[in-house]
Amino acid sequence: MPTQTKDYYGILGIKKTASDDEIRKAFRKLARKYHPDVNPKNKAAEEKFKEISEANDVLSDPKKRKIYDQLGYYSDNIDPAAAEAYARGGGFGAGGFGGFPGSGRTSHSQGAPFDFSNFDFESAAGQAGRGSGGFRDIFSSMFGSMGGFGAEPSGPMPGQDVEYTVNVGFWQAIKGGTVKISLQRADAAGHMHTEPVEFRIKPGTRDGQRIRLQGKGSPGSRGGPAGDLYLIVRIGEHPVFRREGDDIHITVPITVTEAALGAKIEVPTIAGRAQLKIPPGTQSGQKLRMREKGVPSVVKPGVIGDEIVEVRIVSPHVRDERSKEILRELAQLNPDDPRADMWSKI
Repeated sequence: MPTQTKDYYGILGIKKTASDDEIRKAFRKLARKYHPDVNPKNKAAEEKFKEISEANDVLSDPKKRKIYDQLGYYSDNIDPAAAEAYARGGGFGAGGFGGFPGSGRTSHSQGAPFDFSNFDFESAAGQAGRGSGGFRDIFSSMFGSMGGFGAEPSGPMPGQDVEYTVNVGFWQAIKGGTVKISLQRADAAGHMHTEPVEFRIKPGTRDGQRIRLQGKGSPGSRGGPAGDLYLIVRIGEHPVFRREGDDIHITVPITVTEAALGAKIEVPTIAGRAQLKIPPGTQSGQKLRMREKGVPSVVKPGVIGDEIVEVRIVSPHVRDERSKEILRELAQLNPDDPRADMWSKI
């Protein structure tokens, strides 16, 4: 039992009326900020991560959240029926807090709320440590024969699912293979430990794809199964290629001559060099498609994406008078005004 209640809503930075989705988003945002992998050897961040994990564990579970909202705190030893009875104003039995050090009360009137402000939780915790039944014995004595807090929790509870963002290289996502990472997580006792995790990704894995590892999430309680681990893949960038789904995009420079007269040029693809035909009169910014030169689809087996080549015309560096004369002659032979259409649209 804590010596003071924790404001789980405040810890996650949300309102008491927050929806399940708002709780989930708030936790993910804070978890990314304070995760031990992001803050190695940072004790303050580690404690903060434990704190937000504890808050999320309670608020993301409807039963735990209901008890927390009713009592202002949560413990696995709390019986939901007794907590609800207390919230309705029925109390936990006529015995009240009589006989407990620092309680400041000897009886409890029907319908009146309990006052925990003067109760000495530290003293009670010391008694729990010396006794065999721990806090369950204390609550049994405090709340009488109603059962409530003294009742043993019923049945195993499964652990929560966990999401973790993992960075994968550009080429590794395309080719697939084994990825090894180290996860730093809390065990059932709340102690942080590092666990190596190994998993395989398929060729063509996409950015944002979720990979499920069964039984690798948070540990269950009272013999319950562990939750699942969901890995969110984030794919690194490449200096030349840009990936969109299963298509590869690339910008390729070409000369004025190649653009005007047409040409066959070599361009990079993820499979190596390939020939691309530049049609005569190609304009800068024009996009040409190379069929099945993209990424093998992980969504549609057997399908391969395309490579989209955007051409960029590079003007020549004119260094001599003869080249200038040729360009002037070219302009006289082709007196087109490339800006003519602009004036008609103004």
